[in-house]
Amino acid sequence: MPCTLNAGRPLTAGRWRAVPGSALPAPGRRGPSRRGRAWSWRQGIKSSRQGRLLSCQNRRERLGRGRGTMINPNYYPWGYDSDNGPDQWHKNYPIAKGRHQSPIEINNKEVHYDRSLLPWFASYDPGAAKTILNNGKTCRIVFDDSFDRSVLRGGPLPGVYRLRQLHFHWGSSDDHGSEHVVNGVRYAGELHLLHWNPKYSNYLDAVRRTDGIAVLAIFLQVGKTPKPEMKRILEEINAIKTKGKEAPFPNFDPSILFPKSHDYWTYHGSFTTPPCEECITWIILREPIIVSSDQMAKLRSLSKNAENEPDLPLVDNWRPTQPRYFRMVSASFL
Repeated sequence: MPCTLNAGRPLTAGRWRAVPGSALPAPGRRGPSRRGRAWSWRQGIKSSRQGRLLSCQNRRERLGRGRGTMINPNYYPWGYDSDNGPDQWHKNYPIAKGRHQSPIEINNKEVHYDRSLLPWFASYDPGAAKTILNNGKTCRIVFDDSFDRSVLRGGPLPGVYRLRQLHFHWGSSDDHGSEHVVNGVRYAGELHLLHWNPKYSNYLDAVRRTDGIAVLAIFLQVGKTPKPEMKRILEEINAIKTKGKEAPFPNFDPSILFPKSHDYWTYHGSFTTPPCEECITWIILREPIIVSSDQMAKLRSLSKNAENEPDLPLVDNWRPTQPRYFRMVSASFL
């Protein structure tokens, strides 16, 4: 997916919270409080009657509170059109209006050089690559993340992070398509390699933590000497032409896509697609990789609709930049 998550049912964390209309007392309380509210234990609702007390609106209100409930991004349809695009996401995913949202614009005049930042290292097992798919919003490659076989470490990260998937963002033409912007420049596209912190029990648990996810971002720049390694991915585009198509994609090491320089910017942000959880350490490489105009056109040949639906090109699957607010953007280079 674009930078998003495959949440199933909403997740809860162990905290007490007032729920209007509930008849459940909290420990030490008997019945409703003085404000006419009662309390329910949010971890593990034990009956359907109690479950009904947590309305859909309550779930939406708890979105993005660190360890609170997350909304399944498949529950509320979203996309990149005017009726369901980025300007509308906050209506169903309130954290999309949060203060740690991504992407952002990187301005070198406002970047802090941090000499303590370490080099980052990726160790990817080609055998971990599983499938390539079109989910109607991006082209994604899925990897086996059941153990530490493909990992990212170093840089600003506190430990090892497992590779889960990679995907692309691109525009309707070569002059735009990236999500992050550097000194006013928007590239033709942006590649995201999404990793999660295995100190947590699973991916969905990691998404609820501020240090749960790490994304390595690489810009795509149209030029005359395109990176030949992109050919392997683009050869499979015809097999996943329409939404819902998936094909085997074995024996692929995504590190072949890396540029020569490993210089990077880093900051704390969010997924760039719903539910926009603010749990990501971004590592954005300064040097883009070169692609051809024909290669970008190949990505644009994908359809965002299913095979039995009208053909609509999958383009402009990028979110506009969000306010940086007080966040520091650090650089590993001068």
